[in-house]
Amino acid sequence: MKTTPTRPPNRFRNGGRPPRGPRTVALRPEDKKRVDQLTAAAQHLRETGKDEWAGAVDFVMTPEGRLFVNRLRVDRLRTAEAAGEFGQNLAIMMPLRVREEIKAGVAAAKVTASAEAGKALEAFVAGDFVPERPQRAARGTAEKTGNLNVRVDPELRQRAEDFGADHAAKFGWAPRASHIIAAWLKGRFTEAGRASAE
Repeated sequence: MKTTPTRPPNRFRNGGRPPRGPRTVALRPEDKKRVDQLTAAAQHLRETGKDEWAGAVDFVMTPEGRLFVNRLRVDRLRTAEAAGEFGQNLAIMMPLRVREEIKAGVAAAKVTASAEAGKALEAFVAGDFVPERPQRAARGTAEKTGNLNVRVDPELRQRAEDFGADHAAKFGWAPRASHIIAAWLKGRFTEAGRASAE
């Protein structure tokens, strides 16, 4: 006697749908634009006789090219981390004149402001560096200001600010991370800072 099927053919016992092959995901508009630009760039290079360069552009859009780009990204992150540029951004407001002097001094010393910011916070937490309390400019004499952006380890920043709060009575004020870093950079990379340290 033939058994009557209890479920339609190709229907799974758990009631789910049969597995499908890989689904294509629509590109975001900005990604589609980049793909179009890369394709156009490769075509232009070929038309100008630069076949090898065109091949390099085409390669980026292949699966092997995506792996290559990921390796570049990882290497860039490692380099940034070694330079102290991996972490959260911290904007430090200061006079534009001082900011530009710090930038020039950092570049001349072949270091980064972010790496120096990390050193400043570490020295503060270790008790090796205490910034002077910043003085407010007299009314009407304040210089034009701007932000100096550095990247700091959020855990180190929090430790430094906790340390400043815990020792506020000893210091006479509670230094924040921005105060610590600004004082450190001014003391090492500005003429006025170096003069006051002598």
